[in-house]
Amino acid sequence: MSNLLRDSFIMCVCIGGAAYFLNGNARFQSFMNGEDGLNEVTIEQTAPQSTQPLTQPIVESSSVVSIRKSPDGQFWTDGRANSANIKFLIDTGASVVALTPEDARRAGHNPRNMTFDIPVNTANGQIFAGRVQLKSVTIGAVTVRDVEALVVPEGLSVSLLGMSYLGRLQKVEATPTMMILRR
Repeated sequence: MSNLLRDSFIMCVCIGGAAYFLNGNARFQSFMNGEDGLNEVTIEQTAPQSTQPLTQPIVESSSVVSIRKSPDGQFWTDGRANSANIKFLIDTGASVVALTPEDARRAGHNPRNMTFDIPVNTANGQIFAGRVQLKSVTIGAVTVRDVEALVVPEGLSVSLLGMSYLGRLQKVEATPTMMILRR
């Protein structure tokens, strides 16, 4: 009789475990498909015919902006530094906003008048950058004032939106398809 009870118990545990696994797997698949309940607004947008990534931030409110992941797996966005329009690559691994010399010039900082004395470690080794203070950086409707930035004189093909901007937001959230910035 005790073997029958033991076998029944083992069978119940196996069936329960399988049911739990299958239900958990369905929840995992829902999460991976973006059905995590974190998106406040579902926005359908078809991919453009060109290979250029989507860069326009989607303004959800005066303090929330969503940025769609581009086909290359990165988060690109158009923004403003001071009064200059700049295309940024969002880089949570960058300590500060990093500007190309061209973008710095458009934002009102002439690289010729800068001292490049801030050591910066990159994948290609150490270089020296120049420190600037941006009056404002805006992505969609989310503006941060007095943002520290570095001008990188060489080796940077696009400006990076780093933690001197992102770290001052209330929340930066990455989902499988979107990055959400909340002020």
